[in-house]
Amino acid sequence: MGELRQQLEEFLGRTAITLEEPVTIGRILLLIGVVVVSFFIAGFLRRWSRRLFNRLRIQENTQNRLLAILFLTVIIVGIVVAFNVAGISTGLFGRIFNFPLADLFQPSQKPTESPTGISSLFQTLLGRKPAVVDDGARRLTLARLFYGFAIIFGMYVLSKYAQWVLQQQVLQAFQIQRHTRFIILRFFHFTIIALGVLISLRTIGVSFTSLAIIFGGLSIGIGFGLQNVVSNLISGLILIFERPIKIGDLVEIIDVNIFGRVTSINLRSTVIMALDEKEIIVPNSQLITEPVHNLTHYNARFRVRVQVGVSYGSDVELVKKVLLEVAHAHPEVIKEPTPEMEDVSAPFVRFTNFGESSLDFELFAWIPDSFERFDVASDLHFMIWEKFKEYDIKIPFPQRDVHFYPEER
Repeated sequence: MGELRQQLEEFLGRTAITLEEPVTIGRILLLIGVVVVSFFIAGFLRRWSRRLFNRLRIQENTQNRLLAILFLTVIIVGIVVAFNVAGISTGLFGRIFNFPLADLFQPSQKPTESPTGISSLFQTLLGRKPAVVDDGARRLTLARLFYGFAIIFGMYVLSKYAQWVLQQQVLQAFQIQRHTRFIILRFFHFTIIALGVLISLRTIGVSFTSLAIIFGGLSIGIGFGLQNVVSNLISGLILIFERPIKIGDLVEIIDVNIFGRVTSINLRSTVIMALDEKEIIVPNSQLITEPVHNLTHYNARFRVRVQVGVSYGSDVELVKKVLLEVAHAHPEVIKEPTPEMEDVSAPFVRFTNFGESSLDFELFAWIPDSFERFDVASDLHFMIWEKFKEYDIKIPFPQRDVHFYPEER
């Protein structure tokens, strides 16, 4: 047994390849083992994250992108850990990932000074260490860029999970209105993402002085070409705080003929679900500057108006009775309003006009959900048509007499 163990140790101690130093078979097997374990961990995290994303109701396309990024991140981290555990020097790849990217953009210096730019990169790749004066600042490398990206990704997933917990465990228990919950969760998300970005920039080594310079340049860009973006951002804040439009409101943008229910209010745009279940993305500035009909600003109720004309020989009292019967027969119509329903009345009929060929009436009836107004109006039209046939009430249509005169010769 001891001899077998000695032979195994000798086998694992043999040099398989030489990089910067000899690499034994044992180290290679350890490297492969850690990489295989990282693949198993990546697969487990992918399945667990998909269940989590489904619970958080993240869209399918976003789920696929997040899962792909998570899988690649775990694999890359696993490979790095495998090299460190196996004690194998990463050699060329390690030098590339840890090379200061800022040195590529520095101007060439005198031969007596330390090399910079491309020459410094080549010396690093060849294994030589150029003389670099450390100014104490954290240097930007590919490795730090990867770490910063991983931090932002982790904060995004953390924000989604924290929003779900806050929604299920806190906000619903206090019975907070839907729009107020949306505002709280939205600002919580922005806060977490902003914190993640700051931590990421700190990890990368970007100083706040550099950020001030960047934002100064952005202010110039805003003045020249980003007016619409800034206008939409400010309009988004107005919509969130002033609340002329809330989540769940039924709105109609008159100038562009858009009608639907508001499902999301973001900083740049608002999403409206149309009647055909299509999502319409509307810039926030359009909701502020253009006329918008909010059918549910105070409540969701809506008054349906059905116009109908009958022939001049009809009994107008009978027509009124039939229209009221139709309104009271529909299950969605409010028959007897309660004192809590302000400005809501029972169904009634108006005799509106003596037309050219008809007596014109209008039926008014309130319904509890304005989103159903088209379906209810259609049902009332069907019911009126059947009732009119039952009571032999005629609906006239314009008639013209055409006279032909022989041509005189």
